[in-house]
Amino acid sequence: MKDSDIEKELNDLHFKTNAVRDSVNKLMKVCQGEIKKTSDLIKLENLTIYEDSLWNVADRNDIEELKINLNYAKQHPSSLYCLELVKGRITSQAGKNFYDDFEAVYNNASADVKQSESGKEMAEQLSYFKQSKTGSIAPLFYGKDMEGNEISLADYKGKKYVLIDFWASWCAPCRGELPYIKVLYSKYKDLGFEIVSISRDMNLENWRQAILKDGIQNWEHFSVIENNSTVEKDYFVMGIPHKVLIDTNGTIIGKWKGGGELNKKSLENQLKQIFNR
Repeated sequence: MKDSDIEKELNDLHFKTNAVRDSVNKLMKVCQGEIKKTSDLIKLENLTIYEDSLWNVADRNDIEELKINLNYAKQHPSSLYCLELVKGRITSQAGKNFYDDFEAVYNNASADVKQSESGKEMAEQLSYFKQSKTGSIAPLFYGKDMEGNEISLADYKGKKYVLIDFWASWCAPCRGELPYIKVLYSKYKDLGFEIVSISRDMNLENWRQAILKDGIQNWEHFSVIENNSTVEKDYFVMGIPHKVLIDTNGTIIGKWKGGGELNKKSLENQLKQIFNR
């Protein structure tokens, strides 16, 4: 089957999800325009809630489209086009709970597809995806924190829940979430909760200044560059913000890619269930 035929079939299958995406994009544009114009605090709050609901619809739509693509790829094991189509979604927020389906697509692929460059890349991605997904034992890392003290994830096992927050000083969405994370830390730090912020900053002075400016020096800070660490690769982090919640047994129990109110509420609800407050 030709790629052009596959693309046409997929476009037909995507009819509903494309329609939803177009509709949400139009509504989002109008909403964001209204947010920029308004100075009414009540109206601004309502618009923000509405914008968040639109993002939720967009997220669910992305998941529905991914399901279509995964099912289609399983039915076309000899199509490199199909494998590349789903491979491009492995690192997405929509794809974070579909490891088994991605693996099934790869395992079902023909020998030629597996031996292609994309096939080899997907195999490597899946190995890191598997070790960093919810339910897996969190990969260990160690090195020095911002103050030069030794830090190791293993030190928290049996003692604390750990939220790993991958970020950088230049990442506006990352820093925009810090006031919210400070609230969580203040609420749960005395109940067995720790945060380890892992920065991908190349400029270490900018990293340190951002920590002080934003008042987040109370929890642990770890630099990928300073420690020459593979922690981002080990946790399959392709973009930031990216958060991972680890329980006292060292098991990953939550993972959030990107920002947004939906992810905030999901993390907050999980912590409420853990600490019962």
